[in-house]
Amino acid sequence: MMTMEFHISRWARQYYQFDQALFSTSGNVILADFQAARLFAQKMNASRDLVSHPEQAVRAGQINAMGLIDEILHQVVYQYQQQHNPTAFRQALDWLERRLGEAAVEKVLLEFTANFPPLQVYMDGGSAEQYLAGNSTRPTGEQVSNREAALEELLML
Repeated sequence: MMTMEFHISRWARQYYQFDQALFSTSGNVILADFQAARLFAQKMNASRDLVSHPEQAVRAGQINAMGLIDEILHQVVYQYQQQHNPTAFRQALDWLERRLGEAAVEKVLLEFTANFPPLQVYMDGGSAEQYLAGNSTRPTGEQVSNREAALEELLML
């Protein structure tokens, strides 16, 4: 079975008190299988008034589907970059900065990073600014700027 990763907001991490061991350095929650999705949904449902509002129940299938969609979209992006345009996100950032201005793009990336923080921002006390100024290593071993990675994650979300 495929391991799934997807973003969880800072607010949800704190509100539901998710175990930090569930999170990767990118800030994504990692769910190894359907049982992990079931436990994740149970943790969320434990904090909800499901007697009065049963429609608010989170189902493991929903969590699983969300993770699969995120993984599929990342695979599509990866395939596109490998086959057609390895600098697509660098070009996208350049295009956005020309159209919207560097300050506007930076503001969006900072807001996203603050609200969906990677581990070095959430736990290690680093700032969103410091994170965005750096680089990360993808699972494939390639280096990518954190600004490009943040834009990709923002689009996936």
